[in-house]
Amino acid sequence: MKHDVRNVLVIAQKEFADNLWSPRFISLMLIFTLIIFSFSYRQALSGRNIFEMGFLDVAQIITVFLPLLGIALGFDSVVKERKSASLNILLTHPVYRDNIITGKILGAMITLLVVVCVAVAASVGTMLIITGVQAGWTELSRVLIFTVLSYLYLSIFLALGVLTSIISKSAVSSLMTGICIWLVLCVVYGAIVLVIASIVTDQVIFEIENNDKALDLNAQLQKLSVSHHYSEPVVAHGVTWGGTGRGGTHTVSGIFDTRYTLNQWTDEYWTNIVVLVTAPVILLIISFMAFMRQDISG
Repeated sequence: MKHDVRNVLVIAQKEFADNLWSPRFISLMLIFTLIIFSFSYRQALSGRNIFEMGFLDVAQIITVFLPLLGIALGFDSVVKERKSASLNILLTHPVYRDNIITGKILGAMITLLVVVCVAVAASVGTMLIITGVQAGWTELSRVLIFTVLSYLYLSIFLALGVLTSIISKSAVSSLMTGICIWLVLCVVYGAIVLVIASIVTDQVIFEIENNDKALDLNAQLQKLSVSHHYSEPVVAHGVTWGGTGRGGTHTVSGIFDTRYTLNQWTDEYWTNIVVLVTAPVILLIISFMAFMRQDISG
């Protein structure tokens, strides 16, 4: 048992180091950090602080674009090793398949934690410093929960990246599959659902006098999106393009609405939290099982 744990930690350490010093990862990390910093700086200069719903633009950046980093961390985690035959060499040592995939997932998850911490520090820290808002335990606890929510959300895309790396024949096909998944789930899903709701109900969403059925169907279909389950507890409504729904349906306006307690926030958004917790776990279990059953000879 101790030997297995040691193997997992060694593989995780190598995976973490490879990811952290990868030029691809460093470039993406710098780009996203600069984008988040610039949006945070702009919102802070407008006089709106994070606890007065001045976080919408930054939340949209995290919801729509940061999943690319999760996919980038996982898309070649397995396929590159299989193509280079290093998996076969590794298995000639006293290392088992479950050690390999567990170590790789653990290393990628640790790397993702670094990404989330940097992103939150760049966004929340900028707003707090520029606006001069005093952050006590109440505010800091909200920031901590927001960090956990962001980590869980991006873990879903990391798990998808690992899964595509396992089932794909090459790193290129794995990357293309991951990008297609990102485009569908984070970019165009809201618009697709909008069109479907209009066609099914024969109503135009933007016709205020005659769109009740379309709005209801659209709201239900939006719940199938993981982006919806992240943005709802953060800013109280969807932030993807086309994510139109009924306004004013939430009492608590997201995690940064300090007018309400955390218990009230949890009561209102517990279903979203359950989805964010279970989705990456299920996907990682599927990835684990797929790797254990796969022929890795070439």
